[in-house]
Amino acid sequence: MAKFVFKLQTLLKHRQMLEDRAQQELAKTLRRRMILEGQLRQMQESIRDSRHQLADSLVGRVDLGQTTRFAQFSGQLRLRAQQHVMEMAKLEKEVQARREALVRATQARRAVELLRDKQFAQWQQSEQQRESAVFDELATQQYLRLRAMEAGV
Repeated sequence: MAKFVFKLQTLLKHRQMLEDRAQQELAKTLRRRMILEGQLRQMQESIRDSRHQLADSLVGRVDLGQTTRFAQFSGQLRLRAQQHVMEMAKLEKEVQARREALVRATQARRAVELLRDKQFAQWQQSEQQRESAVFDELATQQYLRLRAMEAGV
């Protein structure tokens, strides 16, 4: 039996490569977002822990230096947290764009795969018809030989 050869196999490989690259880019962006979320969570925990320490230090004799340092520290952390939130908003837009690019790449690859599947089905059908014709020819030849042998007897 002959082997099916898809003439656009190179295009299919190229589209698969583009889809893989789009998946990698999305994964990188999602990883950056996860890192930022983790850093933001750590900042929030740090502020919460500092508040507890400040509350404990406000019992009895108050250390104004420690209170001032806490105010400066929490202010800096809030500023960095706001910057992280803004960066995460930008990343969210990038994630959406990367997802859309991945969907487009997947659709482009799938279109070529559907074409390949359709051509393969057509090839299979033509191969079956060809084999059928060969078997019909063999059966006809065998029948004619048998008739010739019977006529010669």
